[in-house]
Amino acid sequence: MFGSDIIRVKVKGYLKNITENENLFFDERGISKKNKVSFISDSIKYSIKYSNSEVVMIREGNDFINTFVFNKKKSISTYTLKSNNYTIDMDVNVNEIDINENNIYIKYVINDTECIYEYMIEMSESL
Repeated sequence: MFGSDIIRVKVKGYLKNITENENLFFDERGISKKNKVSFISDSIKYSIKYSNSEVVMIREGNDFINTFVFNKKKSISTYTLKSNNYTIDMDVNVNEIDINENNIYIKYVINDTECIYEYMIEMSESL
């Protein structure tokens, strides 16, 4: 059946900047399809693709696009300002990564700033 593999999900989680003690919590509705989840929080569109060993997260706002590739071997973040197409690449070290069907947990360090972050997302079917 057309569209039958798209599932509405409840997306709940947080992003913690452990170094600067800042927290961002979210509790949204989204859609999931084959190892991909998409949702909007605070006018920012999130698209997260994941496999057993890697997570690719794209955050897109009116002014920017921020892409993260998380895996144990080599991780990177790219931040692009849309107005003048200025892009900066940042190396990322992943300390911990746990990926399964309903949860993603990543603890990482942005090398340029030495800030430690913790990102967690839980996905459950929405009725």
